[in-house]
Amino acid sequence: MSVELDIKLEANSLNRFLLYHNYARFSGIIGVVISLAAAAALAVRWEFWTQPQRTLLFVLALLFTAIQPVMLISKGKRQLSMEEFKIPFHYVFDEKGITISQKDQKQEFTWGDVRRIVYRKDAVYVYMSTVSAFIIPENQCDGRFEELTSLMKEKKAK
Repeated sequence: MSVELDIKLEANSLNRFLLYHNYARFSGIIGVVISLAAAAALAVRWEFWTQPQRTLLFVLALLFTAIQPVMLISKGKRQLSMEEFKIPFHYVFDEKGITISQKDQKQEFTWGDVRRIVYRKDAVYVYMSTVSAFIIPENQCDGRFEELTSLMKEKKAK
């Protein structure tokens, strides 16, 4: 069985991945907890804080709940403006692994090279390292998303 797809990464898909990747890890959860704790401390004990302390707590409250998401989305926009993201990637998923090509460049990976696969309702994230992944949005799979995820689950289980 083989699944071939042409994927042109879009802002929504990349933004969802960046937010998931940053907030699904322990450090992301801790960051949100810190921001929420700062907001709660600011609201509950407002009269006890000095102006510099209020400012610090306010910035801390916004840091992981507003500032970081905006920075991640900005990073995604910059990434999508790069030339290589303006041209679709051609993926071939088969029994041996994953082949990715674009223009005259081609990379091949075995299923053993894949570190982790994250299955979401609207995309699959194929991690080749701890920090980078191929993003396969469901809406660009031409109705073959279920077939693709079945193949991945079968091959990664071995």
